[in-house]
Amino acid sequence: MEIILKNGDKLSLEENATCMQAAQAISEGLARNAVCAKVNGELKDLSAALKNGDTLEIVTLKDKDGLHVYRHTCAHVLAQALKTIYPTCKLSIGPVIDNGFYYDVDFTTPITMNDFAQIEVEMQRIIKSNFPIERFTLPREEAIKYMQGFGENYKVELIEDLPEGEEISFYKQGNFVDLCKGPHLPSTGKIKAFKLVSIAGAYW
Repeated sequence: MEIILKNGDKLSLEENATCMQAAQAISEGLARNAVCAKVNGELKDLSAALKNGDTLEIVTLKDKDGLHVYRHTCAHVLAQALKTIYPTCKLSIGPVIDNGFYYDVDFTTPITMNDFAQIEVEMQRIIKSNFPIERFTLPREEAIKYMQGFGENYKVELIEDLPEGEEISFYKQGNFVDLCKGPHLPSTGKIKAFKLVSIAGAYW
């Protein structure tokens, strides 16, 4: 099959080749620096399969979209660390903001900035483990039951608020799973630097 690159060049690939395989076909350096891809103008994971005639742009950290995806994956690593240290906490949302990322979390016992060092150590362990980040989807009712099984009532509310027919996707890294549209870095080990800097109250 042939795909069309950002500069208009055409690239021949095997049927169902992934965005990462396309990046590798262009250059090993690009593949090493790839964060995600833009397929027909839409951000996708590097594991996403391509179709004949797709337009493709490989996104790196030099791109605004690349930094967004990097920070979004940092938020998931933070959430995984929090669930490891505080198993009873409940997760809500973890979006990217202009200067970083955050995650809204409901704690049984509130944490303080004094807890940041322990959380950062756990985040570093997750990064060092280099867990593959894998996407999967579920039908609405299965997705609701899946999150109910984890006791994540805020995630259940988020799913229930999605429009009918909306694709419901999750991302798995190690033993941690989160409801998320994505995309994400291909693995936790792709994160090289982060810093927790503040904490604030939130209302659901």
